[in-house]
Amino acid sequence: MDNDTNTGDFTGFDVKTDGTLVFGGELILDNGLAVGMEVGLDAMSSGSDQIDGSMLYLESSAGRLEVGQTDSVAAIMHYAAPDVGFGINDSDISDWVVNLTGADADSAFQSTYLYLGEDQASKINYYTPRFSGFQFGFSYIPEFERDSNIQPSGDIYRDGFSLGANFVQEFGDVEVALAAGYLFADKPDGVGAAGDDAQGYSFGANLTYAGFTVGGSYANTQGNPGGGTDTATSFDGDGFDIGVAYAFGDASVSLSYYQGSVEDSVATAGDSDHNTVMLSGAYDLGPGVTALGSIFRTEFESDSGADNEGWAVVTGITLSF
Repeated sequence: MDNDTNTGDFTGFDVKTDGTLVFGGELILDNGLAVGMEVGLDAMSSGSDQIDGSMLYLESSAGRLEVGQTDSVAAIMHYAAPDVGFGINDSDISDWVVNLTGADADSAFQSTYLYLGEDQASKINYYTPRFSGFQFGFSYIPEFERDSNIQPSGDIYRDGFSLGANFVQEFGDVEVALAAGYLFADKPDGVGAAGDDAQGYSFGANLTYAGFTVGGSYANTQGNPGGGTDTATSFDGDGFDIGVAYAFGDASVSLSYYQGSVEDSVATAGDSDHNTVMLSGAYDLGPGVTALGSIFRTEFESDSGADNEGWAVVTGITLSF
């Protein structure tokens, strides 16, 4: 990786790892109701939070109900630009090219997935059955990032809800996937006029034909970090991605682009900007074993004038079983 900032240059080689072990089980009752659970265990956690989401679910012909720590329906049902490698949308690009701004993937600055800092907060999700290609979802989020059973206190974003919808259907040799999402939560008590409600909406689409997939997405976000308590920083902005991928045999390649802009520091005029272009490739070595690589160039420019542009080459092997 190579970084070129107005506060110094740093270039070199690094090794990074990421892994989550997902444990689950499911029991189907005599009446056909499926009862199950999933727990994610961080295999490379550097902090005290070792569990990466947990939930109980009930599923039948009437739909699926989830209770626990998971993403909202707006994020889960979303479609974005195809990328077969490291990932240009909702990824850790700033682990390789340093982000000198105050913005991150909680806003549209780096992701069209609607998170707004709720970070798998405890919630209730419901998904309808899919009919004629359509599926709808609803989430209720009592509070953002409240990883405990204490009573809600209103000091972070609260009474949140999320709406999601997508459409997946084949028309001859063409597969169409469309998605739309919305997320809202009330601002915390005590922040006054300086604070904003959390709010965002997104759209995404993928078209697949003869091994090619073309897609993109757009999101608009509003709100503040820290569950709405950091009123000096703003999520207000938008972002989009676009890309194309081609699969042939066990191999696939993709080219994608992301552009995002948010207000960032409220006290500073102008926006912080992000641009990334990424070329990726992947090859299936066997069941559950994939070698992948990405080369990308990223530019982060802060509303305060600090900026960094750099490139990185990332390779690795993913395992799933």
